[in-house]
Amino acid sequence: MPAMTHRIAFGLAAMTPLIAACGVGFDERSGGDAGRGDARPVVLETLSYDRISAEDGDNTDWKSFKLTEPGKVTVNVWWDEPGRIKASVEVRDQFGNSIDALKHQSGEAQEKLGPLKLAEGTYFVRFLANDGASVYSYEIIVGSAGKKPSGPDL
Repeated sequence: MPAMTHRIAFGLAAMTPLIAACGVGFDERSGGDAGRGDARPVVLETLSYDRISAEDGDNTDWKSFKLTEPGKVTVNVWWDEPGRIKASVEVRDQFGNSIDALKHQSGEAQEKLGPLKLAEGTYFVRFLANDGASVYSYEIIVGSAGKKPSGPDL
């Protein structure tokens, strides 16, 4: 029996590099916005879109925005594949400290983070896919929490 266990263990060890070579690594194909330092600037109050995909190695998208005065900020997100993605959205300050985050609820097409009371400064939004993939639309609204989100034209 020990000889059989040894052969199985050796066979699995030999196959590990082949199995690992079949998939893509975390953020291996991120498109250049996988790090906070590479965050893409966002125009406030403008609907934008992007895609994250754990399957394709584009797990993380970072966005940045600046506030010239204190305000309440809301991040509205619409998922094209809300049942196919396991993701989170997080707002961080200029030092990388987490301010608030939301974990995507499977099947929810529209979600929001905030309103968050923020001081003047630079902030970051991180979109992170833990599993699956989806295109997402988003907007960062400054001001009244009661403002109706514009949303994507689906």
